[in-house]
Amino acid sequence: MVGISEISKNVAKKTKVTQRVAREVIKTFLNEVIDSVNNGKKVNLVGFGIFERRVQKERKARNPQTKQIINIPSKKKFTFRASSKIKYK
Repeated sequence: MVGISEISKNVAKKTKVTQRVAREVIKTFLNEVIDSVNNGKKVNLVGFGIFERRVQKERKARNPQTKQIINIPSKKKFTFRASSKIKYK
């Protein structure tokens, strides 16, 4: 798995800035994406994907211990849909 430290190291080399500056830019970018989505906006990064909030409908489920059917209320989920340009190997 690659984390922010690894990404910021690579970005710093490619953009000729310090790793600290690269890390701050990445963190600020991610916070902006989160804030925009939390405010009800879709964030479309062309060639990468779309971040958005979706409502998961109310549904019924079974408690595995008691076998009783319970209602799970609807909730908002943070989702990401990858661009078709991202290929899975």
